[in-house]
Amino acid sequence: MDDGIDRTSRLIRLARQFELVRREILAARELDVWEYDVLAALRSATPPHELSPGALVDETLVASGTMTNRVDRLSRRGYVTREPDPADRRGVLVRLTVSGRKKIDAVAAELAKAEAVIWRSVADRKTQQLDGTVRELLASLDR
Repeated sequence: MDDGIDRTSRLIRLARQFELVRREILAARELDVWEYDVLAALRSATPPHELSPGALVDETLVASGTMTNRVDRLSRRGYVTREPDPADRRGVLVRLTVSGRKKIDAVAAELAKAEAVIWRSVADRKTQQLDGTVRELLASLDR
């Protein structure tokens, strides 16, 4: 088999292993994967941890209608609010609430611990090298 195909297959298998760990931890914390993705995108934004719905669409790679539904659901759970966008009278910003921040911080910390166990089997130098390679590849795809 072609080495490129083998490499891609290995990456997909590795991603599946991380996804299984992620789903297990999120389920235990009563959080869906998509909820984690939206909350994590907001947490990564500069304080006060808010983004436009369009920016959230770009961050999570879903359709705008899907994002509207997701924001509605997260709002009902008390994890986000919609605030007027001071730069655009017609726009809104989705803001992480204190409850949402506590939730994403706790879950992200637990997830990081679980992922660290997986990465521990590889030398730190190699994980840094892999990280650089993956960043470079993703940057080329984003262009």
